[in-house]
Amino acid sequence: MGDERTVDDQTVLEDDPADGRPYTVMVALANPAHVEQLMRTATDLAADNDGQIRVVSVIHKHVTSPFLLFSEERIKREFADDQQAVLDEAVALAEERSVPVKRSLLVGSDVSDTILSTVAQTDADSLLLGWQEQSRPSDIMLGTTLDPLVRRAPCDVFVERVGTTAERVDAVLLPTDGGRHVEPGADLAEAIARSNDASVTVVSYVPPGGTAMEREAARSHVDAVTERLEGVPVDEHVHEAADPADAIVDAAADHDLVVLGATRERQLRRRVIGSVAETVARRVAPPVVIAKRGAEPSLLGRALEGWWG
Repeated sequence: MGDERTVDDQTVLEDDPADGRPYTVMVALANPAHVEQLMRTATDLAADNDGQIRVVSVIHKHVTSPFLLFSEERIKREFADDQQAVLDEAVALAEERSVPVKRSLLVGSDVSDTILSTVAQTDADSLLLGWQEQSRPSDIMLGTTLDPLVRRAPCDVFVERVGTTAERVDAVLLPTDGGRHVEPGADLAEAIARSNDASVTVVSYVPPGGTAMEREAARSHVDAVTERLEGVPVDEHVHEAADPADAIVDAAADHDLVVLGATRERQLRRRVIGSVAETVARRVAPPVVIAKRGAEPSLLGRALEGWWG
């Protein structure tokens, strides 16, 4: 992925970034019904990092469509009104929180590639995506647009299940089994808890009758996450559970939001976010956000970086 847009991309609208902001949250928006929910999460995260928000919307047209040959003025005049209205609503919501927000309205034949190009161009620190559960083929987990974004984005990715909201957030559930993906999840949980004067419950699970080594590992996972949570009330637990996904779903009933890192997979066929995270995201009652650390470079990429670096 390079820093330039692909030849099929067209920029309809792109604001200059805010000066002096060390952190950028990019929010991909399409459905006007999801703007308020996603912007609530984005403003919490941006405000906690003294950052800005970049809202991006992509008008999708097939690669063979003559639409890609139209001038920017014609696109604005005939096709962009609905998507620009989505971005303008997002801007208004962020401004209510005094968070700087900038817009990107683009045309592309591949929505995920266009968003990834924008992530690179703006050097975004995190990418927030909305996900709505639907029946999909077995090889597609979140959607044909979301799967490539979650796999390939170089920044932290947050996938929020849209359509389920909480009137207020008093308690956040943050399960952990260790690994790199829980770190951005902890950062998000901290930002949301601080913004809402909420507490965070950090929990890890061991099998029934688990060994001392398993309990020690679970405790170390909880301690590592707790150390990242500064200035918010934290409850720490290690529980026994035959099925961690079932246990998380049960615990979620007493919380207003669930944040969890993409779970690690040991199968040869790696899943996008892990089977436990997928199960929890589909079954829990309160809103849920899945966090994933930015994609690691390939072995070849790391070798080249070492060679040239």
